[in-house]
Amino acid sequence: MRWIKFLLRHRGQPRRARREEHLSEQRRAKRVAAAIPVLLYGRLGDEPFCENTETIDVCEYGGLVTVSADIASSQALILTNAQTNQDLACRVARLVRTERGQMLAGLEFLRHSPRFWDSPKTMDKRVTPN
Repeated sequence: MRWIKFLLRHRGQPRRARREEHLSEQRRAKRVAAAIPVLLYGRLGDEPFCENTETIDVCEYGGLVTVSADIASSQALILTNAQTNQDLACRVARLVRTERGQMLAGLEFLRHSPRFWDSPKTMDKRVTPN
């Protein structure tokens, strides 16, 4: 009986609407629009690469950046926040090509890092000298 209710509940919705509804439920944290300069380090085949870019939006689990390098989904990278000079290991969670031909990479931190995107001013306020 439960299967019938499940099938009937989704019957009237187009498949794309159901998918978008499901994707919004998967977010672990709210995204914030922010243009933060970053450096991406990785390997393309046997050759190392480094790319200067900036974020489009960020959250405590990763961020969205523009890339020109030919990176692959699930590829491991090192992300450096150019404002704080902090490094963090991440992986390419998603690659999307925009209508203008620009490549966007959704990066996921390999460990939860809620303060990675903090600016130096924010960090100074949190550190209190003894």
